[in-house]
Amino acid sequence: MRTISERIADFTLDLTFEQIPANVIGYGKLLLMDTFGVAMANLEAEHAQAIRRVVTENGSRPVCTLWGSADQVQVAEAVLYNAGLIHGSDYDDTHVGGIVHPSAAVVSTAICVGEAVGATGQEIYEAIIVGWEVIVRLALSAKGRFHDVGYHGTGIVSSFAAACVAGKLYKVSRDILVNALGICGSQAAGLQEFLRDGSWVKKLHPGWAAHSAVYALQLAMAGFTGAKEVFEGEFGLFKTHCGFTCGTEEFENLGTVWHTPEITFKMYPVCHMTHSFIDCVLEAREKYEVEPEEVEEIECRIEERCYHIVCEPEAAKKNPQTDYMMRFSLPYVVSVALSKGKVSPWEIDMRLARDSRIGGLMNRVRCVADDGKRNPGYFPGWLKIRLRDGREFVFDQRWEKGTPQNPVDLDAVMEKFSNNLEHFYTEAQIKQLAELLQSFEKMDGAQPLLKALEIEKAGI
Repeated sequence: MRTISERIADFTLDLTFEQIPANVIGYGKLLLMDTFGVAMANLEAEHAQAIRRVVTENGSRPVCTLWGSADQVQVAEAVLYNAGLIHGSDYDDTHVGGIVHPSAAVVSTAICVGEAVGATGQEIYEAIIVGWEVIVRLALSAKGRFHDVGYHGTGIVSSFAAACVAGKLYKVSRDILVNALGICGSQAAGLQEFLRDGSWVKKLHPGWAAHSAVYALQLAMAGFTGAKEVFEGEFGLFKTHCGFTCGTEEFENLGTVWHTPEITFKMYPVCHMTHSFIDCVLEAREKYEVEPEEVEEIECRIEERCYHIVCEPEAAKKNPQTDYMMRFSLPYVVSVALSKGKVSPWEIDMRLARDSRIGGLMNRVRCVADDGKRNPGYFPGWLKIRLRDGREFVFDQRWEKGTPQNPVDLDAVMEKFSNNLEHFYTEAQIKQLAELLQSFEKMDGAQPLLKALEIEKAGI
């Protein structure tokens, strides 16, 4: 019987563009637009500048482009930086059922390796769709256990998907890719301790995984071997990280069932587990004209798995000291949504976190762990607002935006794309980028896109 690694390798290397359904190809282009929008919005972010200094000062061989510029570094360091752009503000896409951010490692690896080997747009796009399908299945196989035991699932599974992306573009053999996946297993990492202090490390997880994947594949190409049962083995990924041995169920329909269209867009640059709560608060503000000063208490009921991520430790979540603590604080996002009527990148601001009005409201938010409010595979929100005059409003959103039950308006996706880019690009340049991404498979290679991404601002 084939191992999981062999199943993944066969799917990766055998898939052709003609086998991919039209709806997957079309939806994937929207994901690409969203990905490059959130990436380029982070060009001036402190974390991105820190990564950029490291990868450029190493003096590596110029092979791959650092997005937004004409500067080049070696492949592994380029994917580290470019993935850091994508994931740096937690505004990139999510597969909610798997609790994973698919595009950060997958797209950065595909563009960088594709540039290095001179691949066509169609070849790069094939590799991207392979990566999306592999990363989602690996995340689904974990059944949420990565997060339960303190790991960031994206940091764990991204290296395997990135290795598949790179392997397809390098056109390696099945044995080489299987060995590369085995090597990736010894590099699977991503601790969630950042949730306790709001430090930056999560911004690095997809990029570091992709960086590791490039080295894993290059080592395998040089003859280095990796564990053949890296996923299902007695000391494999799922037994060591999740406490159970994974079966092959999620990998038996590779190439016949497609998970890519399940990947959702984030409409708020904060933890996806909080999005339904934001929607509820915005509805209260709009429908009932609720003002912060009127609120006696806001009660948020959330499943225990998510409670530990966005509600604990309580003191830190109600007094956030970093941008990431704000993004992962249910009290903060609920309070800022009610106070400002929106949660955009501009509401992730320490000045707001220190505002006495918002701080007072955060102290009136009570979070309760309640598995009775679960909706498996989704991020629901249950919220009760009690006003000082005795009125109460209860909201129960069972499905986050982006699901078939609560679809995102595609105009909103396009608006997000434009809003993210308008700081660095003209309207004409944004239109050009959109046209390139919508005809991605028709490009001769990555160069037209990389050239269109270049900006003239100093210091980038």
